[in-house]
Amino acid sequence: MTPTPAQRTVRDIGPAHPEVEFALVLARTIDSVSSDPQQLRSAVYELARQKLQQLAHEDPAEKQRLMQALEVAIEGVEAHTKSNVIEKFEVPPARALPAFLEAAGAARRIEAPPRIDAEAAFVTSTLDRVEPAAVSRRPRWSSSAPLRYVVMLAFFGLIAAVVLLQQRGVSLAAARAMIAGTLASAPPETQRPAVVAAVPAPAVAAEPPAPGRPLPTAYGVYAESGGKLYELQLIQGRAPDPRVAISAAITRPSETTLPDGHLRFIVFRREGAGGASDPIDVRLIAHVSQQTTFDAAGKPVVSPGDDNWVIRNISIPFRAAPLKGDPQMFEVLPRDDAPLPPGRYALILKAQAYDFTVEGAVTDKRHCLQRLAAANGVFYSECEKP
Repeated sequence: MTPTPAQRTVRDIGPAHPEVEFALVLARTIDSVSSDPQQLRSAVYELARQKLQQLAHEDPAEKQRLMQALEVAIEGVEAHTKSNVIEKFEVPPARALPAFLEAAGAARRIEAPPRIDAEAAFVTSTLDRVEPAAVSRRPRWSSSAPLRYVVMLAFFGLIAAVVLLQQRGVSLAAARAMIAGTLASAPPETQRPAVVAAVPAPAVAAEPPAPGRPLPTAYGVYAESGGKLYELQLIQGRAPDPRVAISAAITRPSETTLPDGHLRFIVFRREGAGGASDPIDVRLIAHVSQQTTFDAAGKPVVSPGDDNWVIRNISIPFRAAPLKGDPQMFEVLPRDDAPLPPGRYALILKAQAYDFTVEGAVTDKRHCLQRLAAANGVFYSECEKP
């Protein structure tokens, strides 16, 4: 008595029809990853076509027959999926590959009791789409166990690679393009039937980042010169009004020396750019190198200065600008590209004077003053030589 299609087991049908084996492998794989069934099915189908196209290349006729069998299997899987939207069939667990091949080779010799379950129903639905001629003839596929083993290994390897790439954050479209590009670029003689595994790309030494602009890490006022930052010290007391020619005497020497007159300033404060004053200027600080007094007889007495300094009302204009990347910082830029000549200066911010000195020999006479203490007041004049 000829068994009905529902009574025919996978062990009886599998060796004779590669369409069934393809359908079972595809269905088990799709069932194992169900985050996005439609896209995953498309990816599995495309990968299966590409891998079979490369592996089965010895016999053109056999290759064509296997490709047709795969398409029939895909149609069967799609038809069964669309017709079972609400009640999803349970795909039986996959057997070990050696046992699967042994069962496929000995299917004609082993009698298995008829089993009507979800797997038999799925095989029946797949066989209904196979052409009668393909069902009746015994293909050479059933006698090529090594090739079948390699094809199944390749399928599982490709699907494992897709799942691994998705776990690492690679989208399905990117994974398909990546694997398709790798398969297309590989030479035919180097492509061997093997398990496709996700091999990490070799580590490439990253180029060191370009050196960025130095920025302060603590609140304060800094001068930037020669690619370095120099913190400026505050002069005690309020800065004089610009209309006052000479400030009170400064007895402390400068603590910050800059190597170059091409400079800009960075102000790092809690109020950020809101603390910028306009206009911002840099004023000259002159050294009192000589002083003249009068004795009781009215004769002048000339003596060296007491190493005192004064802020003059000679200013060099600067302007404030926001600093990108940190709202608590702003920079102070010169209005022209002329460097500051060697000498001592003060950056004036909201009536506060920040002291610094540009290194070098002083040649500007404005940095040198003479003091004359007379009965009617104290007078200053520039030195004849700096």
